[in-house]
Amino acid sequence: MSERSNVSISEILGDNYYIDKLTSNDYSPSVGDTVTITLSVNDVFGDPVTGQTRTVICTSGQFVSMNGTSITASSSVEVTTGSGGTVTLGLSVSVADNIIVSDGRCDCVVSSLSTSIANLIKVQYVSLNFGSINSGANGTKTATVTACPNGYTTMIVPKTTSWCIVYSSSVSGTTLSVSVSNITTISHTCSVGVYVIYYPSSWDI
Repeated sequence: MSERSNVSISEILGDNYYIDKLTSNDYSPSVGDTVTITLSVNDVFGDPVTGQTRTVICTSGQFVSMNGTSITASSSVEVTTGSGGTVTLGLSVSVADNIIVSDGRCDCVVSSLSTSIANLIKVQYVSLNFGSINSGANGTKTATVTACPNGYTTMIVPKTTSWCIVYSSSVSGTTLSVSVSNITTISHTCSVGVYVIYYPSSWDI
């Protein structure tokens, strides 16, 4: 006569007894948005499981809330499923990128990229008046501009120049600095118009 085993299905299947699922309320957010990531844990019978602990990570951006309560921003958080076998995380999207959210058992991808270049590149126009500069002399002016967003890089492109050339330009924080040289044979009142272009540091196109 054979004996029946009292080992439960969960013991036999181990981690395979649990089925994890990660979803987002928005898979194509804009940079600066916060999306809601939901982790659901069910058993093999489809019933929600409470008290399951997971470490959830994201490849970009940061988690800023858990179940609606603010937390210290981090790219890795430990969570425990509550009633209904779920837990929610607020993910702050700070870069234009494909963001992978994973708990080691499943993942989801949130893409803040756009197929439109116009939605990725931001442009600011700045006009600078250098006053009178002697022949062969240089001048430098600064202006306040928008700080470069996280995940972006700046490029400065001269649009117009009057009696001078731009030989140096940079953005530090919110300060644009442009240096010019009067290449004519006499003194002139010099001016410059430049575009400050903000574009993603990495492209996935």
